[in-house]
Amino acid sequence: MKKTIIDLFEASVKSYPQNTFLLEKSNGKFQPTTYKEVQEQVYRLGAGLQALGVRKGDTMALLSEGRNLWIIGELAMFYAGAVNVPLSIKLEESNDLYFRLEHGDVKFVFVSNYQLKKVRAVKDKLPKLEKVIVFGKCGDLQEGEIHVDEVFKMGDEFLASHTME
Repeated sequence: MKKTIIDLFEASVKSYPQNTFLLEKSNGKFQPTTYKEVQEQVYRLGAGLQALGVRKGDTMALLSEGRNLWIIGELAMFYAGAVNVPLSIKLEESNDLYFRLEHGDVKFVFVSNYQLKKVRAVKDKLPKLEKVIVFGKCGDLQEGEIHVDEVFKMGDEFLASHTME
């Protein structure tokens, strides 16, 4: 039987629940996040994506620098049943980024606050794009944008009213 990324992640959580999985610098110091903590965040965010309308087979994209939410976001996509359209922060919005989002039929995009302007520059030309989910601090959100913290809250509400199988 072939193993998926989800299978491998779940096996790692089972084997190493209290081991550090991710490190991220905060206030000048690297802060550890365990496998179990990441799993909990992935479940919450994946449920939030489902509450937001992500369905099995939907295409999503992730445009961000390396950070914990990059890993958590991609795993959450998989748990929600979505397919990730790979992107690089080096893509220019005027051609490559627009092309990949359009031809990938992307419905939802995770984006860091640092890359948000690139998505904003092309989002009006992407009729299939339903939501832009923003990581990090940013100013006012525009129509069709939602902060990742809101998606986590939606996930909490979803999990409280649905049973896990």
